[in-house]
Amino acid sequence: MTGVGAGVRGSALALLSALLTAAGHAAAGGSLPDLALLVVLLPLLCGALVTVADRAAGIVGLLGVLAVGQLLLHHLLELLHPAHAAAPALFGPAGMWVVHGAATLVVAGAVRHAESALDAVRATWVLPRRLVPPPARRPLRAPVPAGPATGLRLAGALAAARLRRGPPLGC
Repeated sequence: MTGVGAGVRGSALALLSALLTAAGHAAAGGSLPDLALLVVLLPLLCGALVTVADRAAGIVGLLGVLAVGQLLLHHLLELLHPAHAAAPALFGPAGMWVVHGAATLVVAGAVRHAESALDAVRATWVLPRRLVPPPARRPLRAPVPAGPATGLRLAGALAAARLRRGPPLGC
């Protein structure tokens, strides 16, 4: 990610990764520590992981970095709240790994396609505009409706002008 919005995209991806990690961890039976710890630690760690993952070579490197990151975040959540297995689980015992694996795949897709997704969002928000003004060497075309009697009125005006032509009477 490069450019002005790289920090915003990285922050959004880190937030997505942190939310998926915490939600998946809680859904698979893990418990979450104090919210203040999560608000500070998860985005910082996920931001570092997403930054490293964005620089990883290829999809295998990206998935490897994000999988290691999910493992680290899982252990961080486990260390911050030791009553890990006491919470009721929505999934079986292997559900924790499945949910962290799914979070890894979703974040990998977000990292790989963040630029095109951002372009699609920009395209819906910004109306297309003409960047180049029209050329100044010719006038703009303006539609002029031609009335059916325009030709007849012009012919009558020209005929009346011919009859009045000549020298003034008083000369």
